Amino acid sequence: MSHATPDEIRPTALDPPSTCPIGWQPSALAPVFWGWREYGPTQGAPTRVRVFHPSIDSTPDTAAMLTGCGKYPLVVFAHGHCDQDANHYQRWFRTPAALARSGYVVAVPELPDIAVHPALSPRTQQALADTVAWMRQGWSGKSALLPAAQTGLAGHSYGALHAGILATRIPVAAVASLSGVWNDWQPNYGTKPIHQGTVPRLLTWGTIDPDATLSGPDWNAIAKPRHRAVFGEAEHYDYFPYHQNLPCRFGNSGPCPHVGSATDDLLVMFFANYLPPELWPDLPGRIPDNLVPPPLNLTPEQRFYAGAHLVGLSTFNATSSCSVSLSVELPLDKTVPHVREMLRPQADQAVRNAGLVPKFTGSTSASAWVASQSPTGGTKVAAGTTVTMTMQTGPIP
Repeated sequence: MSHATPDEIRPTALDPPSTCPIGWQPSALAPVFWGWREYGPTQGAPTRVRVFHPSIDSTPDTAAMLTGCGKYPLVVFAHGHCDQDANHYQRWFRTPAALARSGYVVAVPELPDIAVHPALSPRTQQALADTVAWMRQGWSGKSALLPAAQTGLAGHSYGALHAGILATRIPVAAVASLSGVWNDWQPNYGTKPIHQGTVPRLLTWGTIDPDATLSGPDWNAIAKPRHRAVFGEAEHYDYFPYHQNLPCRFGNSGPCPHVGSATDDLLVMFFANYLPPELWPDLPGRIPDNLVPPPLNLTPEQRFYAGAHLVGLSTFNATSSCSVSLSVELPLDKTVPHVREMLRPQADQAVRNAGLVPKFTGSTSASAWVASQSPTGGTKVAAGTTVTMTMQTGPIP
């Protein structure tokens, strides 16, 4: 797929309504600040849950949600198991905050029985499903959310398996699996959830995390589009900051201290590509296929909010002890239309109707016609591929 060049990246979107206190809806390419709230059964929540939201207030634990600027997608994050860490769901803080800054509402529920294998833990699965339902039906900010199909799921370890299971039961737009221990899924449990459905997926793991490392056949059985990040010598819990003394870490960490912040950038780009906020319909075309953040081009007001945004992967790449292999495989399910000898307006519309991106070179005359095109008509390509058309004037041969 061919996307816009860095010089063409602009943090523009549809204008927000007059009720918006800033001039844009937050997104991955134009962030704001973030806030969070803790909810529980006394507020009607099915379990304890932290909800992270976009904000223009600078104190996260009191910051009000930014409203009136368009609706936000919902992302629900499922934590994994950590021995002797009673409030492990609260460890996931930086990751949901990064997403909230980028125009998402993120719920991180406390999941009961998380130590039980997800295939054998209906109570845990129900708590995750009930959290999704409560966010849309009972949460006080539900009016700020996009419709149910605009839901993203993510999880770590056993939580990644729970997210994968839930993605086979409710409509979702994208699913991310951080060191999901898919090798723990036994044949008697049935087909692995990651091998069901066609929802876009991002999977990450470390090279010294064997339960999360997918073999070639396991990887190839996942439907496209599929994205993968394999971190060199990374451990199962390296997504957390090194200064967090996790009981489950047992003193073991890989040599790279930036796996978590790099993963945050990839998550933000992944959901921006497949689950954009309401007023950013063209955002997917601005996201590189490999999910490496593009350069930002922000107004002075936007720069005020953007400090330390999307710097995780660049910091990671600048550190000699860090390495990652990124890959993406996209479905080749779009057919390039035959547009040779068409006038520009007709060619432009034909390419757009095919789910592709038109690019014109050569003559700008209103009477110019398409002399050549690349890829040629009839070629199977991925959605969002650029079709370059060279325009020419004069008689059509």
